[in-house]
Amino acid sequence: MSQDGLGAAKVSATQLDNLVDEEGGQLAARIFVDQDIYREELQRVFARSWLFVAHESEVPRPGNFVTRSMGEDPVIVWRGADGVVRVLLNVCRHRGRRVCNEDMGQAVKFQCPYHGWTYDLQGQLVGVPFLEAYEGGLDVARHGLLEVPRVAMRHGLIFASWAEDGPTLDEYLGPLGWVFDLLFGRSEAVEVVGPPMRWVAGANWKLAAANFAGDGHHLFTTHGFRTALNLETIRGQRLSYVLPSEYGHACTMSGWPTGVEDKPYARLPKEIWPEIEEHLTKGQAEFLSTLAIVVGNVFPNCSFLQTSSHTPAEWGGDPDGPPISFLTLRQWQPRGPDQMEIFSWQLLDRNAPQEWKDTARACFAREFGMAGVFEQDDMENWTEITSTLKSPIANRLTLQYRMGLKMDEGQSWPGPGTAYLKHSFEELNERIFYARWNRLMRQP
Repeated sequence: MSQDGLGAAKVSATQLDNLVDEEGGQLAARIFVDQDIYREELQRVFARSWLFVAHESEVPRPGNFVTRSMGEDPVIVWRGADGVVRVLLNVCRHRGRRVCNEDMGQAVKFQCPYHGWTYDLQGQLVGVPFLEAYEGGLDVARHGLLEVPRVAMRHGLIFASWAEDGPTLDEYLGPLGWVFDLLFGRSEAVEVVGPPMRWVAGANWKLAAANFAGDGHHLFTTHGFRTALNLETIRGQRLSYVLPSEYGHACTMSGWPTGVEDKPYARLPKEIWPEIEEHLTKGQAEFLSTLAIVVGNVFPNCSFLQTSSHTPAEWGGDPDGPPISFLTLRQWQPRGPDQMEIFSWQLLDRNAPQEWKDTARACFAREFGMAGVFEQDDMENWTEITSTLKSPIANRLTLQYRMGLKMDEGQSWPGPGTAYLKHSFEELNERIFYARWNRLMRQP
């Protein structure tokens, strides 16, 4: 693969070599738009990975459900009468229709609207009209909703996997689990706020996931407005780490060195500081006290961001007051090689003061909500890339992810795994993301 040349004109779904140069940091542009590659991706990447499906605060009581997707497979996340959260394929075993078209709700059963096959809270088939008409009978016990074989939870985040073997969720998260403690396990409960925002964009899902995994240098061009509007949240000398994982996860953490006493606990309200010190180790609490921004991606398509914002005076805020932090989780659901559906949640500490919660929600909506100033910029980039790479010649390009091929380990990194110091702009985390994608795609 040449550094600035053109790749082959076309590749079939079985010719998946030479799409990613892992060491050299180069990608074949067609991985973002090729329909054959996309079909293989659904089988080789999404069907083999742990996928985020919901937060437990969305299904707090027996009978509560939400409908989501695992890749393009529709699923129901449903809490049973026994309190167990199950993830069931939202497809009737009779004719293949969705049994539930609602986004969320409460139910003791689902009945397929087509022919009336009915399923209980455990997904078992309990009602079949005209059952006696089936020649030779129908084994009802074998025709319940297909259940995802593995479901696990970390700090309220529910993940599911179609793969019956492989790493546990904790093993899959690896060192990123330590970061999850800081974000989602720091207090008595970190909960989602209402249903997620949802919208569709004409962009390939990988562009968004890899951006959150590690693209920091787009800020100065894509989001250059933030300085003009006094939305900067980090001033002075900062210390930043990038943390990759063997399973393709990656995150970036930036803040001030330990000892900055006037910026504790990442702009979180004082009312929950005792909870932080109770739920985190001393080392985790000290590290959290230095953090201003945490952004990353759980491979393949679940991203997270904690940042903070000053509200400009012209918007009714106090630019000299303390910044307000907010935590968001989003999922980039594939809907073809050139389209994705975005699910975007905001999470808040349950015991934070209501005034703080209201301000955090306003900051989130203004910056990273569906119509947020940062969100609109990013969507424009990703849709533009997807559109242009469909053209015959652009489709043959080789794209560059070569910044920071050599990086220094962060000797002061307090967490597990190997973190690297972020001196300026590196693309290590994006290379980690595409390397994992590449290895899964090449496995038969």
